[in-house]
Amino acid sequence: IYAQLFGHDPVYMAEAAKRLSDMPAFSGIDLNAGCPAPKVTGSGSGSALMKDIALAEKNVLALRKATKKRLSVKFRLGWDEDSRNGLAFARMCEDAGAEQICVHARTRAQQYAGKADWQAVARIKQAVRIPVILNGDIFTPQDAQQALRQTGADGLAMGRGTLGNPWLFGRIKRVLAGEADSLPTAEEIIAMALRHLRLMAQFKGEVRAVIEMRKHLAWYLRGSRGAAQARVRINAARSMDE
Repeated sequence: IYAQLFGHDPVYMAEAAKRLSDMPAFSGIDLNAGCPAPKVTGSGSGSALMKDIALAEKNVLALRKATKKRLSVKFRLGWDEDSRNGLAFARMCEDAGAEQICVHARTRAQQYAGKADWQAVARIKQAVRIPVILNGDIFTPQDAQQALRQTGADGLAMGRGTLGNPWLFGRIKRVLAGEADSLPTAEEIIAMALRHLRLMAQFKGEVRAVIEMRKHLAWYLRGSRGAAQARVRINAARSMDE
């Protein structure tokens, strides 16, 4: 488990890394230089760090000095099409002491639109010696196979593809091991969705859980018969019993 930090001030980042490094739960620190959200980039953090490689380097160096645990950096291909500096950013991370990088194969300007550029990640993989994790457009085991084949990446990071679909991890592992793929049954999907709801209630309380789980339950039910009607009723529910 890695603790991910976002920020842009090397002093604050180093202090945060030191505190997290004292916690045995974490085996590494990850610098977030990939988040495209305006509330993050507006302060110069997240993928905005890609606009200032010198500042990003100061942060990586500060984190490297602050922790003896593994250091990872996640970033994108660049801020926009006119500044695709992912290759230079990857080399900087390696030279500054990062032991692993994770690359989302889009620019910040793309957000999550368009198609992930796996070939750009392949070029980054060829340019550095440290492990490269590919992120972007992994929705099926077949996507995983193709992505690894095209890029030579050392691993995969998945986000949107797992929403309402936590089985994707196991499916990918089985297919990569040469085993047959299998989909969860409707009963398994419902059981997992309800387990998720119960765990969320334990973690955040029932009121907050019911609100936040509306979108998750919609993802679990996506593609199933009667999903639209179920979503309407779920969105109107105010309690776990409902």
